[in-house]
Amino acid sequence: MPLAGVLPAVVLAARHAYELYHPPRSKPGRSPRNKNLPMREFTLVTSRDRITLRGWVVPGEGAHTVVLCHGMGRTRSSTLGHIEMLHRAGWNVLAFDMRNHGESGRDKRYGSMAERYTGDLADVLRWVRADPGLGGGEIAVYGFSFSTWVSLSVLKRIDDRLAAVICDSGPAFDIKAALREFAALRRSALPRSVRGGAGFAVYRACFGSLCEHMLAVREWPPDLSRFRTRLMFIAGGQDFVVPESQIAPAAHHYPESERWTAPNALHMNGLRFDREEYRERVLAFLTRCFDGTGPADPEGPQDKKVDIHG
Repeated sequence: MPLAGVLPAVVLAARHAYELYHPPRSKPGRSPRNKNLPMREFTLVTSRDRITLRGWVVPGEGAHTVVLCHGMGRTRSSTLGHIEMLHRAGWNVLAFDMRNHGESGRDKRYGSMAERYTGDLADVLRWVRADPGLGGGEIAVYGFSFSTWVSLSVLKRIDDRLAAVICDSGPAFDIKAALREFAALRRSALPRSVRGGAGFAVYRACFGSLCEHMLAVREWPPDLSRFRTRLMFIAGGQDFVVPESQIAPAAHHYPESERWTAPNALHMNGLRFDREEYRERVLAFLTRCFDGTGPADPEGPQDKKVDIHG
């Protein structure tokens, strides 16, 4: 392939890799007030590099708190359905915009993104523990897609124990392969010169390598053998972004974790397409974790399929 054809593919891959961690700013979305939920806003400044993070606290009736981390390229507004579900169950809920997303601050850095996002979540968890209005109960983290990597990794960054971590639509066990597949999902939107043949092969290879370099994950999957935090992994049966085949080996790395595949779900929408069983499983898992009523079932009834439309 001539150099003149390679260069556009490399430049486009570099731009898209940077935008993965620094997406264009989106307009503020709906808030808990649109669902008639009580809320207050909060702001904190990260300890690593003084980036401002903005979020919501939706108070519940009890002392326990669930911290929600949205997916890459989205905002806290994308978790409104989960906020309502968890609030109705009686728990405090906190959702925040990750750095470079929504109303939180932006940086121009392109290295050590895993450390930056993980450090941000650690700062949020310390804020939760110190906030006098959150009851001082147990804390759980609930991550989606990209933030599931962060939700697991943060356990090694904080001194305080978490009761539970729920990973929805992630994490991918093979990060390099997942990033290359993500490039393939964007193929139809690429310019014609990069969409096929050698041009796309160059784009895909460069995009995956650059994203992995920027992310700079030091240990994956993290060794959590000394932690007592209970884990739950949710895959979407129809998810082509982070498929069950990527999530399963990550979950198997933690043999005592609870695992379930939402049969009708695409990426990050199990609550929409498998609503009743999704709610039942998530709320039961968190209740066990918060109340200490015994370990989660490691296997779970994974073969159970519920037709909520029948």
